[in-house]
Amino acid sequence: MSGMLPDRFRLVDLLLEPDLGLRLVTDADPNVGITGAHPIEIENPTRWLRPGSMMLTTGSRFPSLEHPQQACRELIRELVGSGITALGYGVGVITGDIPRSLLDEAERHRFAVVAIPPELPFMEVVGRVNAAVQAQDSMLLRRTLQMQNHLLEAMTAESPEADLVARLTGLLRSSVVLYNEVGDVVASAGGAPVHLIRNQLRGRDGRLLFRVGRWSVSAHSISPGDQHYWLALASKSNELADPLTAPAVEVSLRLLNTIERTRQRATVENRARHAALVRALASGDPSDTDTVLDQLEMLRFGPEPDMRMLVLSAAPDYDNRRWVFRANSLLDAVESDVSGLARDIGLTLLLARGDGGLIGVVPARAEAFESWSHNLPQGLTCGSSEPFTDPARGPGKLREARWARRSAERLGRTAQRFEDVSLADWLLAGRDPEQALGRATAVLGPLLDGHDDLVDFLVLHLARDLDVGRTARELNLHPNTVRHRVKRVEDLLGRSLRSPRDVTDLHLALEVLAERPTS
Repeated sequence: MSGMLPDRFRLVDLLLEPDLGLRLVTDADPNVGITGAHPIEIENPTRWLRPGSMMLTTGSRFPSLEHPQQACRELIRELVGSGITALGYGVGVITGDIPRSLLDEAERHRFAVVAIPPELPFMEVVGRVNAAVQAQDSMLLRRTLQMQNHLLEAMTAESPEADLVARLTGLLRSSVVLYNEVGDVVASAGGAPVHLIRNQLRGRDGRLLFRVGRWSVSAHSISPGDQHYWLALASKSNELADPLTAPAVEVSLRLLNTIERTRQRATVENRARHAALVRALASGDPSDTDTVLDQLEMLRFGPEPDMRMLVLSAAPDYDNRRWVFRANSLLDAVESDVSGLARDIGLTLLLARGDGGLIGVVPARAEAFESWSHNLPQGLTCGSSEPFTDPARGPGKLREARWARRSAERLGRTAQRFEDVSLADWLLAGRDPEQALGRATAVLGPLLDGHDDLVDFLVLHLARDLDVGRTARELNLHPNTVRHRVKRVEDLLGRSLRSPRDVTDLHLALEVLAERPTS
């Protein structure tokens, strides 16, 4: 196969034998070839070793020497100078650990030192190496998969996805393409029509078999962590053979999971992409509407995405403040919790920071959304807009979500849909925010001019249904004092709190100001 290493037994093949439990303990190339393995404990061992072989030792001669550290360094230099491939050291037989001086000298020469567990007989290693050397013709596929498996634990390439795709291409004699969840090509190798294949993946999931012109394609949907990928294998010469494809996909999934756990690069990129998409919808002026709709379709919103805007906020004592032990900030904890819940339920949830909390977008008709809303943790408040499909309506739908959240806060609910809010909230959400703020300021103007105490009093009194007794008890005042304050409010505003029309005006004006607390 073109691009593959020559077909010979290598140190990496020995390391990948799971039942041996061998460990490479120096920063050396594991792809060096091995022609044999020999246990030897005498001075100047290379007289009895062939170049390319592996020496096995328990270090039995070192403790009796006058200068054991010097002897360790000289052994490594001798092995390197004679072309010996690696040194296998039996740990826990004579010495508890591999001597530090031996490891330091090996590191200087980038020479491979392998730790052998005490329960493993040297002859087992010798037999495994000899058998593998004699059966090299059958090793190519097995070694390639094992090499990729090894990368699960030791992935150091700058672009691990590209490294995986290149290896699969050589292994399967096919083109390989890795797409992210919005359909962008993460890595590809070979001449497959990546855009035509991508078009077949929109809005779909699982395993797919299809043809694109002369190309036979096998595509696999995989979701390591909270990421979603498509791995597509394409061949013009023949149908892809399942015996090769299945293990290749299995290794790919494990590799992607390793990347997710160790680097989390894809998570950061996707969160940034989701946040940009949410902000584009919230602004109502996405730079490219077709691109936004295409990305939503790839995110399984459907070809004509029907969606809801969300606004989420958290109480200061959310999770009894235990979030400080698992997150850098309250919003980090909330984002992790609601994203994890969505992932467990199978809901596509896009989030961005905003409104002092989180704003988001979800598919409107997903049954999973109802389950997600009902299972939100205590201490969170979520408002959702009515469904919409036109990205240009995003700002209005964001206002709906804000009013739904405020309604949920007043009613003591965790979640509220805008279609279920009161008539007053429904009317206010439809007004231009700046116009509504100007009108509210005009209604409450005299109170806003240095009478903050009366504003707070009026908010509480209205919340207590204008009940003088309840207001007095809550503020620890005499009822006559409450009546006096009511008279002051009425005199300043020129309105009566006994008039339903005036009470409605004042209530709505306060609601508008509460929606814009910084104004």
